[in-house]
Amino acid sequence: MDNQKNTKLNLQYISMQMPYWMGYSVLGTFTSVFLLSRDFNNGQIGWVLALANLVASLLQPFIASFADRMKKLTLSHLAAIMAACIIGFSFILIVLPRQFLPVALIYILLYTSLILLQPITIAIGTFFISRGYALNFGVARGLGSLAFAGASAVTGFLIERFSANVILYLMMGIFLLFIGATVWIDTRKKDGKYSASIIDTGEMELELPDPSSLPVFMRKYKRFMVLLIGVSMLFVFHNIGNSYMYQIMAPLGGSEGSVGSSLSVAALSELPTMFLFSWLLTRFRCKSLMRTAAFFFTVKAVLILFANNIAMINVAQSLQMVGFALHTTASVYYTNKIIPQEDLVKGQTLMATANTIGGIAGSFLGGQLLNFFSVQAMLVVGTFISATGTLIVFMAAED
Repeated sequence: MDNQKNTKLNLQYISMQMPYWMGYSVLGTFTSVFLLSRDFNNGQIGWVLALANLVASLLQPFIASFADRMKKLTLSHLAAIMAACIIGFSFILIVLPRQFLPVALIYILLYTSLILLQPITIAIGTFFISRGYALNFGVARGLGSLAFAGASAVTGFLIERFSANVILYLMMGIFLLFIGATVWIDTRKKDGKYSASIIDTGEMELELPDPSSLPVFMRKYKRFMVLLIGVSMLFVFHNIGNSYMYQIMAPLGGSEGSVGSSLSVAALSELPTMFLFSWLLTRFRCKSLMRTAAFFFTVKAVLILFANNIAMINVAQSLQMVGFALHTTASVYYTNKIIPQEDLVKGQTLMATANTIGGIAGSFLGGQLLNFFSVQAMLVVGTFISATGTLIVFMAAED
């Protein structure tokens, strides 16, 4: 594959990753702010986020099985359809009256669509990587983090200047860009530009075995499934930090702008890891990188637990570099190494599902602990769960 074609492939993938993470930043970072503006309390916000993550976690394996087996649609088409759903739900929320149940239902569908789109964007990347094409996932994901950081800062400023409805208009514009970028990416399994594997022989691969059903997959890759339990526990605190950062920072004197700035610090700190990940892969085993990331998830949780000012929160956020950022990239390559190609979409989706399950627990626990106890109680429980997840990842990670 010549340099010009390789550059084009990478630019196409970057042009999909950047708007996705901008949208994730806009919606995920400011969920509490938006729902508080619609008269939700902390407990109700927790229920909404937990239900959105629950629906997504239930649907993700089925979406993965569908993606493995679909003939006429490609992964790119599926991603564009899901992005169109995000645009549609955002528009409905703009015109919807300020009533609890309708707003909660549509918001759940919007957030669920956003979560479901994430493993599809990863699967599009691994479509090329598993066939030997020189797609640099780390750089693409790093630029996604840069876009996340910019979107966080800008959205926080716009909300303070205008209103929380800014979130919905931004979501519509961002995912129109996503669709425009995604539909041109060729992910045909047969007769496409990238259908053939160029690993070793450069010839078309033999027909792959049929993908495993979910029950068979779980029996076949038992240690991988245990690892996913640990990963889901790591994401409990991670999701608490993202979803309830406004509530965490408010007692320390923080505002919506402070939340945006703090999330920008976290996202920008991811860039060195993302950009240098190809180099890290030449120096360290994926197993070691997964363990290191798990350790720093918990170190970050401990720092936030004991933070007594905004500066300490931002120091903790900078550990995204060796926690979340390292996990995000390492988990893609780790799954690609452990799971055969015929089950790869399912493997990548289940890794994303583990994150989502952590989101369910984090959203629900965070909301309820805030409602009935305090910010400190939420942080203590989240930190303990994160530490347990770290231990499981250390035991379950394999070569």
